[in-house]
Amino acid sequence: MTVYYREVRALIDSEQSDPLPGGGRLQDVSVILTDRPCGPDTLRPAAISLLPCQARELAFELLELAEHADRERRAPR
Repeated sequence: MTVYYREVRALIDSEQSDPLPGGGRLQDVSVILTDRPCGPDTLRPAAISLLPCQARELAFELLELAEHADRERRAPR
């Protein structure tokens, strides 16, 4: 079953980090999916926390898919 959300946001919550040995912090990237504000069929928000390497991999995959989708929109010559 496919579920459609209206909005996708990504953010860094500084309170959602862990200290690393020797200094620094392990900071996750949160991805949040939300639906329309109200209504009987409104979906509950969904969220996931990604490691920086996972967020980077997702970003590259999204960029590749967006470029492919753009190529599909162009009429063949």
